[in-house]
Amino acid sequence: MKKWWFIAIASVGLAMVLISAIPMVTEREQRKPLKAEIEIAIRQIGHNLLLQSGDSSSRILPVIQSRENTFLLQFQSPFSFVPDSLVKIVRSSIAQTNLQLPYIVNVHDCGNKEVVYGFKIGRQETTTLVPCIGRDQLMGCYQIQISILEGTETQSYNNYLFTLLGFALLLVGGLLLLPKKKALVIVDDSNTIKIGYYLFSPEKRTLQIGAQIIELSDKESKLLKIFASRINEPITRDQLLKEGWEDEGVIVGRSLDVFISRLRKKLSKDPSVQIMNIHGRGYKLETQQT
Repeated sequence: MKKWWFIAIASVGLAMVLISAIPMVTEREQRKPLKAEIEIAIRQIGHNLLLQSGDSSSRILPVIQSRENTFLLQFQSPFSFVPDSLVKIVRSSIAQTNLQLPYIVNVHDCGNKEVVYGFKIGRQETTTLVPCIGRDQLMGCYQIQISILEGTETQSYNNYLFTLLGFALLLVGGLLLLPKKKALVIVDDSNTIKIGYYLFSPEKRTLQIGAQIIELSDKESKLLKIFASRINEPITRDQLLKEGWEDEGVIVGRSLDVFISRLRKKLSKDPSVQIMNIHGRGYKLETQQT
């Protein structure tokens, strides 16, 4: 059941990241085809302004893109304009494009470059930034600058937090789904004997290598304890049989070979530990790690 919770957390995080990416992709896609449309719309703004001021013959100079999202409209001859009419003309002309982003319009005096009038058009409303003194703007040389905004700071900040939270949930869910390493269990025994990389506990009859615990039979544990007491020393078959089977009365030589074979298999995970045959004598437990 826990695994499904972790998958759900990771899935929610991934969904949040994808959702937060949609506005960025959408706005980018909106901007790509708009340059030509906006330039045409801006020239239309200039044409309508001149007609409103009674000028049907003056030229509108080519639209200049001064920055990536900023366009400048210039005129050959002076003209006058009514602020309310300028807003309507701009809104009407830009509305014919696919632009969905907010933008700012500033009217500059050609001589001193001061802003004589300005307003912002957002998705929902128009905001006056620099009001005109009086109703009509007198005849003069003006330039109109239109700047397209990427989006509000609040929107960007919220989008950033949403993305960050999505990544956090995705990371947490992913980490929880990773396979956990098995805990290393150390045999707690004061009589533990180190044999190469093995830890041998005669009392618990266990061998431990890393996180793996290997169970030993009573006879295997007895024999290994004898070998561990004389590491790298030869031990005769008679000594092993006597010490390993002294309580049982009946000693079968073949049984010793069987248990030696089993011990070799259980010690095979450490190549430095080997039970060697000593021809005509017995065995020796050899190890390079002491």
